[in-house]
Amino acid sequence: MAKIFALKSATSIAAALLASAALVTPAYAQDAAALDATGDDENAINASTIVVTANRRAEVISEVPIAISAITAEEFERRNALSLDDLQAAVPGLRLVDIGPGSQRIQLRGVSQYLGQATVGNYIDEFSVTNLGAQGVAEVQLLDLERVEVLRGPQPALYGESSMGGTIRYITARPDLDEFMGSVTGEVSTIKSGEEAYRAEGFVNVPIAPGVAALRISAQHREMGGWIDSPTADDYNDRQITTIRGKLLVEPSPQFSVTATVLYNESKQDSVSFSLDGLNTAQTSLTPSSQEYLLGYLEASYDFGAVELLSVTGYIDQNSFARRDIAPFFNTVFGFPAFGQVFSDADGSFERFSQELRLTSDSSGSFRYLIGGIYAEGTGEGVATSTYRPAPIPAFGIFDDRFDSRTRSETIAVYGNLELDLADWLTIEAGGRYFREKLEQSSVTTLIGAGGPGNNVVTTRGDDATFDTFNPRVSITANFDGSIIYASAAKGFRSGGFNLAPQAPNPTFDPESLWTYEAGTKLSFLDGAAYVEAAIYYQDYTGIQSTNITPLGATAVFNSGAADGFGFDLALVLTPSDTFQFSASMGHNDVNFTTNAVDKFAGDPLDLVPPYNISVAADWTPRVSDSFDLRVHADLNYIDEAAIILRQVGALGFDTVAPNESRVLVNSRIGVDFGAFEVYAFGTNLFNELKEVNPDFGAFVEPIFTQPRTLGLGVRANF
Repeated sequence: MAKIFALKSATSIAAALLASAALVTPAYAQDAAALDATGDDENAINASTIVVTANRRAEVISEVPIAISAITAEEFERRNALSLDDLQAAVPGLRLVDIGPGSQRIQLRGVSQYLGQATVGNYIDEFSVTNLGAQGVAEVQLLDLERVEVLRGPQPALYGESSMGGTIRYITARPDLDEFMGSVTGEVSTIKSGEEAYRAEGFVNVPIAPGVAALRISAQHREMGGWIDSPTADDYNDRQITTIRGKLLVEPSPQFSVTATVLYNESKQDSVSFSLDGLNTAQTSLTPSSQEYLLGYLEASYDFGAVELLSVTGYIDQNSFARRDIAPFFNTVFGFPAFGQVFSDADGSFERFSQELRLTSDSSGSFRYLIGGIYAEGTGEGVATSTYRPAPIPAFGIFDDRFDSRTRSETIAVYGNLELDLADWLTIEAGGRYFREKLEQSSVTTLIGAGGPGNNVVTTRGDDATFDTFNPRVSITANFDGSIIYASAAKGFRSGGFNLAPQAPNPTFDPESLWTYEAGTKLSFLDGAAYVEAAIYYQDYTGIQSTNITPLGATAVFNSGAADGFGFDLALVLTPSDTFQFSASMGHNDVNFTTNAVDKFAGDPLDLVPPYNISVAADWTPRVSDSFDLRVHADLNYIDEAAIILRQVGALGFDTVAPNESRVLVNSRIGVDFGAFEVYAFGTNLFNELKEVNPDFGAFVEPIFTQPRTLGLGVRANF
């Protein structure tokens, strides 16, 4: 009953606010050059200065025929958001579950990644940080960024593989060639029923040769307090995150620019936030997790006038570790308490090098084009060790197993995009990408003691294949006095792979594909004081990579089943005065299986896809006196329930439906800005809603709940 009331209330609020039109962009991305030219921050709320680079060229967001959310650094501060997880309700169709360091699961528009390669592309500036497999994407902190762009729907031409549900782009702050400046922030908070947390961060911008070269260095350290008690320890799920980034910009001439960026990130946690009720766990052993990565990329561009040439060279080295006690999962599969403990350690590494060249035409003519190519090679190595300990009445002897795997991927892609203005008000666009991947995988499985004391059983498997595909995107856009109506069709895909476990019945699974058909509108009126947008889409998902668990506990992937359905993205931004802004957004997804699959029945939804997510927010920034401004923010966020469904498990023939709860979270922040420094207080989850965000299933031995109410104080000094 409470769920029904919450859904009706949230839907009623959003419906009243959005009426018949809405926006998929909850905040504006502003072009720094435009603000510098005017010297007037009021232009940031005018559609003529809203600029994004989602189409790999600077464009006014209201004229881009793609569903985009552009969340600026100002929005991060207002929401006190430190990671994408803090913003998910504000982005229609986005769902993110943070299971621990290196174990994020990100999905857009219901294209779910439970196992296998990512379904959402992830970029830092122009460099892809998408992983080869299911280890988890590189975590990115919202540290010294200009904005985050979230592109919904397949992005085949410009972003390619894994961008089935969409693409997320983290745009880092650009060094200033002329001004020495910086900022330092200190923050302390306390978690209800838990311990204290701390954050320290800052940046400094140093012109090395004024007008020619500058260096910007950013750093952050977070001590995230724990709040879950175990039978042996209190607040044992604390976590630490450290990020350091350096960015060097050199512009020897107006035509030539070189940017070099180096980023290091480390995240570690003594135990994952599993619990029975949000505060207590039955686990008695630590389940540590960690992820660290170092990446560097070099961007060089030269503007020839009619065209601009861009080169992007990048490298990432990523390592992760996770431990779980997965005995409850095996005991469920076997139907009796076969094991007392099953410790599973997963240690993985990932390296990727890429080189991309892109040629982009000038934007002023009626015909515009973009062509490019990319070569990338990556390797992944993993060691998974399981230690089995029998139940008090043993059904099995004591044995261990070790699974060593190695993956090598070599990809080549050629892409292009063409735009033609048929008239002043009508534009057609066509693009596509040819993608080819040569994939090699091998594994060695060792059952230690399975052949008797001192005897091991060793199984070696390996395979290689080449997967290739062409994925197009077409659109038509009508422009009426700065407002647009558009329609598009795009195909996304996820590459294939191999099942290497000895018990897996099929060695190879093929790529899957998704066609999305979309129609939308973007409207700006009242001299930019109101901006609304609406998009409706239909998704046709085939060759879905479905998961099957064999009777012996091996995980195998099959191309099985198909799904389709409609969805929509809605939002609204109103700025009735210079000191007040109201925003609202809603995402709805109704994609379901249309056929039976190895793990689903027809009518089942995709895993962990909430039918609705809704957010409303208000900001008030009055000038109290000549000395300071008041900054008041409040937001309410609703995320619907979702579930993991695994049916017909091998030959055992039982169904598992693991739901998680819907939730309504309320957050607020109030600050006093004196210009040179700001003092602020904030609260998250103000009503202390302890709701499941990830159910207990498989290696998720207990559910993961929302973080309890957190209250904090901070100060920021600018220089």
